[in-house]
Amino acid sequence: MSGDSAAFAFVSRWELKAERLAVWDALVDFNEWPVWWPGLEKVIETIHGDDEGIGQKATATWRGPVGYTLNMAIEAVEKVQPDFLRGVATGDVVGEGTWQLGNTDDAWTSIEFDWNVRANRKWMEFLAPVARPLFVSSHDHVMKEGAEGLATHLSCDLRSFHASVD
Repeated sequence: MSGDSAAFAFVSRWELKAERLAVWDALVDFNEWPVWWPGLEKVIETIHGDDEGIGQKATATWRGPVGYTLNMAIEAVEKVQPDFLRGVATGDVVGEGTWQLGNTDDAWTSIEFDWNVRANRKWMEFLAPVARPLFVSSHDHVMKEGAEGLATHLSCDLRSFHASVD
């Protein structure tokens, strides 16, 4: 997202010693995310979606480690069970996120979350040129807490957490 300091291409990767279907079930049930994801304060489903969950929409409030909140609506637009989930975000950030699940050679579940968004709050857009490292660090912190929370929720081990941004 060259040249736009308010645009972010985040990538988070980790592995869980859990069945891929169990990880999938936890990820598609985002109404339960606040139970295990510390950075997520609340989720309210606004549209249930079709039988496959396509069109499901919810509002979410996230809080980062430095105290600011992000409010967004997320809509599920593509699902390939148990491999791929894509959602579109509007609100304080706009863009899309994808979850990709796979299996490692030693039977762990690999998880990759790609979050390509642009800050859509005036103060964030204004501060992005100097606060970008803070926004990146906050995102990485929230994602690591999510990975750890998911591992605890699934009673499994976590390894190889890595986060990066372009």
